[in-house]
Amino acid sequence: MTALLLPVFIILLGLLFEGGRALAYYNQSKRVMAMACERATKPTRTYTLLDRVRRDNVAAAFDAMIQSTKQKVLSRQVEVDWTTTKIKAEFSYGLIFSEMFNLEKLKYRLDESCEGIPPYPEDDAVIIDNMFESNALGVERVLKNGVTKETPGGCWGVYPFSEIGWDGGTGPGVELQDWSSPCCRRNHNWQGYPAGMESKKLNGAPTANDLACTLKEADKVKTTDKNGIEKKAGTELSLPTRYVMELDSDWGPPAPGKKKNIEANSSIYKDVELHPGIYKIMVWYNGRRAVEDVEKTNGIKISLQQRLPTLKPQQKVWEMAQDKNNIAWTPRDYSFRVKAYSIYRVTIEATGLSDSFGGIITGFQLIYVDRMEEG
Repeated sequence: MTALLLPVFIILLGLLFEGGRALAYYNQSKRVMAMACERATKPTRTYTLLDRVRRDNVAAAFDAMIQSTKQKVLSRQVEVDWTTTKIKAEFSYGLIFSEMFNLEKLKYRLDESCEGIPPYPEDDAVIIDNMFESNALGVERVLKNGVTKETPGGCWGVYPFSEIGWDGGTGPGVELQDWSSPCCRRNHNWQGYPAGMESKKLNGAPTANDLACTLKEADKVKTTDKNGIEKKAGTELSLPTRYVMELDSDWGPPAPGKKKNIEANSSIYKDVELHPGIYKIMVWYNGRRAVEDVEKTNGIKISLQQRLPTLKPQQKVWEMAQDKNNIAWTPRDYSFRVKAYSIYRVTIEATGLSDSFGGIITGFQLIYVDRMEEG
């Protein structure tokens, strides 16, 4: 009787053993596919924007992790479509009891899919932060124009959008101005700098303009305005930066034989990943008292455009302006809601007359305030 049952026992033992191996390989493969799938949904799209790049990351992660399972991958296919990732793979492995079952290898297929968006930022996370303090190399700026004995570091200059870390724009570029120098303010008749306001120094050290400006305190007062500044809780009477930005920029002198380009309004844009939620823009703004009808030329508009997965029309978020009776550096803030996760193009542009006398801003920040589910 025992002799009759022994073959049955061996077959059952083989089935249990191979069944255990099959379950182990199955679970290992499922785990690898799930972990690889997350490589498409987890990383922020700010740094891994394109679906084909995310697909390559998924495939590379799968190929690396599956090696530890000692299986052969006969085929694998990865599809990445915005927030959805699908992985299909076929595997094979050799049987220990191959002679018993007259089967050398076992093949099986698995499908895995995952859907989701990259993790939300922390509350009050700063998404965009531009302070304009140092140049692209991280050193003190030397502005191209307005260089004098008392302003050896220059007072203003027009620079490409990349100089302040933005992705692109239109027009001649961004015009940076050193409003911290009373000599620059005097030389260029920059008005709207309230008395008692201070400007933060680069790394706490004086610049070439600081050291060279010999204006007496009484003369420095002439470069400021008597009007005050709107005070808000937690706001110090201090510009957050030394240098400020104008987007109604000056093209500079024309080339020989050419007319000066008077289309001066510029824009800058940056593509960023935004999650559903409440956001706040914080910025210092000055309408600049340079012409009579300043409100016709000093506008600054901020807009959003959803870029992925489908391109949508640009939407205005906020527009700033000051009339001639209220020209002063003023901290502004504006809250708005983003309803859908996407890559958005944040654009700041000069509006109104294109005459190189536009509004100026500094300390621009885009802040994620709080979470709101998609709907």
